[in-house]
Amino acid sequence: MTKILLSKITIILLILIFGACKNNTTQEENLTETEIIIETPPDTAVLIETEVMRGEGPFNVMERLNIDRRLRQKILDTLANETDFTALKVGEKFAGLFCLDTIKLHEFMYFQDEMTTHRVKIAYDEEGKSELIYVMDEKPSQTRFRLIKGTLNSPTLDAEFRNLGLPLSIVGVATNVLECKVSFRTDARIGDEFEMLLQETIFTDTIDGEEIEKTLGNRTSVLFVSYSGVRAGKHKGYRYFDGDKSSSYNAHYTEDGEALIYSGLRYPLDKIHITSTYGMRRHPVTGINAKHEGVDYRAKSGTPVYSVAEGKVFKSQFDDLSGNYIAIKHKDGTTSYYLHLSKRSVGVGANVKARQVIGLSGNTGRSNGPHLHFGFRNASNQWINPLQKRMIATPKLQDEKLENLKEQVAEIKRIYAEQ
Repeated sequence: MTKILLSKITIILLILIFGACKNNTTQEENLTETEIIIETPPDTAVLIETEVMRGEGPFNVMERLNIDRRLRQKILDTLANETDFTALKVGEKFAGLFCLDTIKLHEFMYFQDEMTTHRVKIAYDEEGKSELIYVMDEKPSQTRFRLIKGTLNSPTLDAEFRNLGLPLSIVGVATNVLECKVSFRTDARIGDEFEMLLQETIFTDTIDGEEIEKTLGNRTSVLFVSYSGVRAGKHKGYRYFDGDKSSSYNAHYTEDGEALIYSGLRYPLDKIHITSTYGMRRHPVTGINAKHEGVDYRAKSGTPVYSVAEGKVFKSQFDDLSGNYIAIKHKDGTTSYYLHLSKRSVGVGANVKARQVIGLSGNTGRSNGPHLHFGFRNASNQWINPLQKRMIATPKLQDEKLENLKEQVAEIKRIYAEQ
């Protein structure tokens, strides 16, 4: 639900925090990366808060806030390299600070979590042109490592982890890593041993005047997980970070670089940044509300596009809507689609492997900018949400990435020894 906070106290706080309110006289201001003056009459500042609804992205949220379409795009471009909306969930909070006299937006906010707020501050010149500045507010925090050791006493490892009070997201990561090596249905036994090394982000929040230490579940990482049993054997997995939070190589691996992700799909690009999700939306070109039968990824023209799984090309052609596009039929009867390419590198009938380059991203067909539209049909030829399929980067790290993994494993072992 959208709510309007109009109390005098709120308005005063907004003035103090955002430097947002002066008088009706327009003045020329020198804008810097750290300071912006927003000219909003002090008695008409209004903060409108809203939450993400099912099937929405930030563009939809701004549409409900009645933010101008061109300004929406400028805000998204400003946030593009600062935030990651790929895992946006129902209930996450956004807000806009408006001037009621002019109906102008002076600040857009995304509350990532209890600790971090992303702000886009907006100023207007005499001609009404806008200038945007990004600011991030983050409460002080510290990193803590926690080693968990236990014995299997529950029917499943998943239940054992949940009994320890671990967040469901962490339980899912740990069990999925180990399921790549252990058949829990046949090989797990009561008395088997497990370990998990967590990296947690801790910050202090004030509630009713009392300081409380909190751990952010969305900023907790599984650095290491292991499982040992008479029948299951001994298995270990280590977290690997490729240096970029959007890299498709960020995952868990064995010490020799074997990927430990319980899935058979790869990503279609090396770096993943979603600009439009699957579901209902207003088409950026036609302006008509319609179902978006796929996911749009940010990609400059000429970026290599990969097949997400082994299969056979059954379409490689051009049409006015999809532009240059390729469709690949996979062994399980599903089909992946890659639209708006600038170049197609494979033809109909070609057998392709997972992570094989099949073309280059582009802006062909009905498109409002360079990107990759990635779609997926199930075996019944129905469109499905590609984000509901687990995707992994590569079956095994090699060369420089393998060397980086070894360095990170050594550091994880050092941290483990100190616990």
